[in-house]
Amino acid sequence: MRRTRQQALDTRARIIDAAERAFFSRGATRTSLDDIAREAGVTRGAVYGHFKNKEAVFLAMFECSDLPLDPFAIAPTSDENDASDPLQCLRADLHRRLREALHAGKARRLYSIAFTKCESAPETADFCERIHMAGMRAEAQIEAVLQRAVALGQLPADLDARQSANFIHAVLTGFFRKRLMMPAQARADLDADQIVSTAFRCLAETRAAPAAQAVINCKGA
Repeated sequence: MRRTRQQALDTRARIIDAAERAFFSRGATRTSLDDIAREAGVTRGAVYGHFKNKEAVFLAMFECSDLPLDPFAIAPTSDENDASDPLQCLRADLHRRLREALHAGKARRLYSIAFTKCESAPETADFCERIHMAGMRAEAQIEAVLQRAVALGQLPADLDARQSANFIHAVLTGFFRKRLMMPAQARADLDADQIVSTAFRCLAETRAAPAAQAVINCKGA
């Protein structure tokens, strides 16, 4: 009985691995259960034995990875450095997350599927909504750190923390999506360094001024 259960777990894992390859190669909507079954070397019935439908396979693929749906989600921490220098810790954390997500490997493949190969369609609507909500939570987490930085005097008291968090998240997400559509490159780490530095330099220029003026200041930096 134990061996049979292990065999079932192994088959499920093989199906999920095959789905990752198929979705990455064909995209979410153009991949069928038959494609996944062939890639896994199992029958369509075997796939149905573990998953209700293709959407269930798609969700399981991300749930098994333990990756946050948004690469810039900030984990709560009680670190003393975070308490005394939240702005620097935020910058370092976002920088690390961007670099790790851009490196070739499972994380990059899964984020590529989520952000560049998950076409808008009824069958992907639920997952796209999850991605959207994860982004909103990440922005709220960044905002909370910026508010702590304001309280410590690291940022001006009139800073719009919500707008600034939205700006940082949008800059990093836009850069991230663009790089996912390109082959992994050796200079990815350098580019990640530069985009994070630019986002925080723009943050330093942000006051209560309109967002358009902040962008002008940033371009002139």
